[in-house]
Amino acid sequence: MDVQARLNPTDLFSAKGLVVVITGGGSGIGLAIASALYQTGAAHIYLLGRRLDILQDAIKTLESSPSAPNTSSTVLTAISADVTDQSTIDAAVEQITKEVGYVDVLINNAGIIGPANGQDLRKAESIDQLKDAFLKDYDKWHSTLAINTQSVIGVSGAFLPLLNAANTRRGWAPGKVTGDGNPRVQDASALSKAGLDADDDRMAQIITVASVASFMRVAFSGLAYSASKSAAMHLGKMLSTILAEWGIRSNVVCPGPFPSDMTSKVHPKFGTAQVPQGRMGGVGDVAGVLLFLVGKGGAYVNGSAQLMDGGRLGVFPTTY
Repeated sequence: MDVQARLNPTDLFSAKGLVVVITGGGSGIGLAIASALYQTGAAHIYLLGRRLDILQDAIKTLESSPSAPNTSSTVLTAISADVTDQSTIDAAVEQITKEVGYVDVLINNAGIIGPANGQDLRKAESIDQLKDAFLKDYDKWHSTLAINTQSVIGVSGAFLPLLNAANTRRGWAPGKVTGDGNPRVQDASALSKAGLDADDDRMAQIITVASVASFMRVAFSGLAYSASKSAAMHLGKMLSTILAEWGIRSNVVCPGPFPSDMTSKVHPKFGTAQVPQGRMGGVGDVAGVLLFLVGKGGAYVNGSAQLMDGGRLGVFPTTY
């Protein structure tokens, strides 16, 4: 290692030049991710969600911000798509293929709470009350798992050709590469043609937003939410193994409490036995982790689960 090499934080922690897709990008953590990427020079950010008006409002919020980058090009695009309707995801892929032809980073962020039986579980004083808590809104498990878990595979699978195209653009040998002592080869001349730095060896990446609930044995929101996010987290890790031979990375982000529609009824301050940091997460917390993962600083990170929970896992029974 050359410890005298100049380190540039704006390269290590930056979305400069990246094409990024974010599902559920119109609010909450998805919008915070979009803000971080937008402010640090992403070339194009596609926000996917079911409600086009919410996405368009999100774009207006980002573009009118005093922190918005000074650019004459259109960076933010809203696409109406439902992660549980594969035809709409395929349509989004087709549009992005025509407009830019590749995706550097796919962020699986869409999610819902589902059956909110966590409080009922803790309040139960009889076995019948506990039974009722278990079965509360039982018919909503399907939609919770479809959005929070199944869509990780459906969306990731649909975008694989565009992620592969991003690698090809960066000079990486295409297709499956196997065998010991047989690394994937990168043609460095492709980097200069694409306007990229000569030392940029990042490969395309999938980032799945799971939850601190993925590891917690206490169901605060509900059993379906915890189960679906735990499964999403594990799928994100599995993808890093499955896609290793294909040159596509996969990492997972596990947030604690953050301001969003899902936490609108949660008090924003916490005791040391709840969240040692004492507060909900903010846009800076999101930016720190996401810019690390998408920037050059995260090029060597693959198959990880990054916590950003204010220490919440440290004060509860967990499986981490």
